[in-house]
Amino acid sequence: MGITRNGARSFLNVIQKACKLSRLPGFHNGIIRILGPEDGASILAGWEPFCAVVDALIAADDFFNKRDATFPDSPDSEDSPLG
Repeated sequence: MGITRNGARSFLNVIQKACKLSRLPGFHNGIIRILGPEDGASILAGWEPFCAVVDALIAADDFFNKRDATFPDSPDSEDSPLG
């Protein structure tokens, strides 16, 4: 991980990978087989919109998800005159 990244951006990238893997063929059928029809459908009903939000956040490429708040010129830094 580079020094201009923080945990939020790394978390988004991990979730992005999980969402990408969940779009592989057979994922939905596997979840339904493992959890049963009702629980599997409930998980998928929440997972798919969650992945859509994560994809939108990553597509927006938010500056604050990339910038490390420990940089001296960051507004969130303790050393910053703004912080």
